[in-house]
Amino acid sequence: MVKLLSFVLELLRLLVLLGLTLFLLGKLQQFVYQIICGESTEIGITFLFGSILLFLVLYRNYFQFKGWYKSDMNRKLDKYTTRTYTIISLGLLSVPFWMSI
Repeated sequence: MVKLLSFVLELLRLLVLLGLTLFLLGKLQQFVYQIICGESTEIGITFLFGSILLFLVLYRNYFQFKGWYKSDMNRKLDKYTTRTYTIISLGLLSVPFWMSI
């Protein structure tokens, strides 16, 4: 019962962290986009995928070890996977800037 409760709390924590991360990254990218391009526009779907992938790396390498749910299966991503996901997410985050040029 305690394990189930800690899992539910961790799932709620994950959803809050995801929402907060997407909100903050969205506002930051809109601000930078407005400074560089001089106009405010909606950010595309690539931004969403890039932000979610970046959150995945942050969660798997940092946030999961700070939460309530403890498991032997919690492991960091290996260096190659971390680098690959980070490069892909930064590429997806920069697509709206390249599309406006």
